[in-house]
Amino acid sequence: MSTGNLNTGATHAAREDCLHLADPEWEALQRLSTVIGEAAVATMLRTLSPTEQHGVALGFIMKKQRETAARATVSTPSTPRVESLKLHVNS
Repeated sequence: MSTGNLNTGATHAAREDCLHLADPEWEALQRLSTVIGEAAVATMLRTLSPTEQHGVALGFIMKKQRETAARATVSTPSTPRVESLKLHVNS
């Protein structure tokens, strides 16, 4: 099922072929292409419906946000736990 204006043999997508995507979605798909390759993203844009394309972009954005939040949690030093020490003194 072809829903975009991309050529069948296209290995990359142009922004003007995907005007239904918001700028942040397009940027997310550009970043995704560095992970899975331009040809894979072009194939996705050629075969998925616009709604599915929005979903892929949003899923990638959310994944990156979760990864960033996880790194921030790990790299932030936690507050040292204060523990009381009871001494028993025999008199």
